[in-house]
Amino acid sequence: MFLTARLPLAAALLLTALLPRAVLPLLAAPPGPTLIVPGQSLGTLRLGTGVGALYQTPGFGQPDRTHAAGSITYLTYGRQGVTVAVRESSVVLILTTSERFRTDKGLAVGQPAAAASAYGPASRGGDASILWFDDAGLVVITGGGTIVRIGVYDPSQFVRAILAEERPARDVFLTARAPRLAEATTAAGGASARTATVVVTLKNASRAGKVLNPNYLVLVDREGQRYRYDRSTFAQGDACRSTLMVRPGEAKSCSVVFILPTGRTPRSIVFDDGASADEHYF
Repeated sequence: MFLTARLPLAAALLLTALLPRAVLPLLAAPPGPTLIVPGQSLGTLRLGTGVGALYQTPGFGQPDRTHAAGSITYLTYGRQGVTVAVRESSVVLILTTSERFRTDKGLAVGQPAAAASAYGPASRGGDASILWFDDAGLVVITGGGTIVRIGVYDPSQFVRAILAEERPARDVFLTARAPRLAEATTAAGGASARTATVVVTLKNASRAGKVLNPNYLVLVDREGQRYRYDRSTFAQGDACRSTLMVRPGEAKSCSVVFILPTGRTPRSIVFDDGASADEHYF
């Protein structure tokens, strides 16, 4: 799930000069679950899909957030890292901030911005960070020299659009290995518990340094309970520390330890330094 950086809102996400919608091919092969097909689909979501069918798409259903801007309604699916733009009850644009989606040319969020050149020269709008590939039906949004969002649209459905991000660009990318679990005994009454040691990697796509302070990391279990780091973190040779700086364009890894009650299962880990945030699901 992508958590929005807590910065002042940029501009509204706006599509203009939409032409009447064309009928998409009904007999197209079903898309792969993580494949981006420019001008057609992102994973199992297809351009031209009606809202009713969208809500019935496995893994999506009702959105986490809905908002309108002019004639466009934006449906946000936080955990999937996907935003769907709907006009007249039909999907006209699909955007993702998730690194698991990629095109047949291997283009994905988190890669250097230069990787977008695989689709040839781009037409830029008023914002140099937004690359439109009208021949393909692909839009790439960059920040700090990194691809932070990829979207698909059908060029036959609308003339060049203006895309100024409705939210600030994603500026951190948190990934993590599966937690390493071990039995433990808490100091309070010898209650049954276990440790969860997590190795995290933070990629910094912002213009400012980020710190892998363990206070900025929270583990969330499947019941929604949140856990702060345990001091045994600092016994790790690669411990996350307040002195571990991640400069712009860099990626660094460290480990952090949490203590969970026995029977609780980790679901995700969150990085939140008050300015930027991201969440990785195990």
